[in-house]
Amino acid sequence: MTAAPEDATGLSATSATSATSATSATSAGPSAAEAVVPLAPVPATKPQVPVEGRFAGTVVLVTGAGRGLGRTIAEAFAVEGATVVVAARTARYGERTVRKFRERGLSASLVLGDLAERADVSKMFEEAVTRHGALDVVVHSAADNAQGLLAEIDDDALDYLLRSNVHALHWITRAAVPHLSRSKLPGRMIFISSGAANRVFSPGLNAYGSTKAYLESFARGLAGELGPLGVRVNVVGPGLTVTERMLSHLTHAQADALASSYPLGRAGLPEEIAAAVVFLASREASYITGASLLVDGGASMVPFPARGAMSESASH
Repeated sequence: MTAAPEDATGLSATSATSATSATSATSAGPSAAEAVVPLAPVPATKPQVPVEGRFAGTVVLVTGAGRGLGRTIAEAFAVEGATVVVAARTARYGERTVRKFRERGLSASLVLGDLAERADVSKMFEEAVTRHGALDVVVHSAADNAQGLLAEIDDDALDYLLRSNVHALHWITRAAVPHLSRSKLPGRMIFISSGAANRVFSPGLNAYGSTKAYLESFARGLAGELGPLGVRVNVVGPGLTVTERMLSHLTHAQADALASSYPLGRAGLPEEIAAAVVFLASREASYITGASLLVDGGASMVPFPARGAMSESASH
């Protein structure tokens, strides 16, 4: 979450605040020092070849698509012919993603906003539908994090976490459902959860995991409510995945070492998560709703490393 405009209007000039890392210790939101001013339009390149695929003629909005897993998911839909709306909090990441997609002849545009702000959520969806005339799939990949013990997390960080990861679910749903219910696909909503939701104990990530547990319950209830409208709602739960953000804390080798006890013995790749998302949005998954698909290499079947194992691995 029809053809995207291939001119300068394809990029939103909406200002947005800069993203914080999803693994930031106790961040209460984007730093004021990183505020982003409206950007100059980025020239689009003419598609080299007509894009065909399973999602040709559809509009897919992906939150958190400026970088990391969200960007990989957006790319997977774009390659399958969708017009992708890159929803991002940080303008420079979103702008770069859209530019790179267009250079490859893929159809993409940008909307900017902070999902922790209700007005921003409404504006992003309004811009997307106004620009493209429809909305067929929404993938909610963006999330915030607040690391630390539950009894010690700063109130401001906790408030921002809840607005980003819990309140935003309701705001996104309100903004998306009127359009998804009119989709000819029919409409799909896919939420990105985590193995940390109800399945594995992740030291320092219990507040984050709790918001993901809420997400899974929310999505299952929403599937029941939207079924009569033809809208399918599902969840994908990644395990340890090698993304840009993860690589800012661990090397790929360290991630694989942490995952060595998993049945598949390694960390996951963003493309593997994206493939699951694309499947659930496809017509091949037309009879699937209310499901939560774990894509974690079997991580949920084994104990989390003993206390201190993560720090020991990261030090090598």
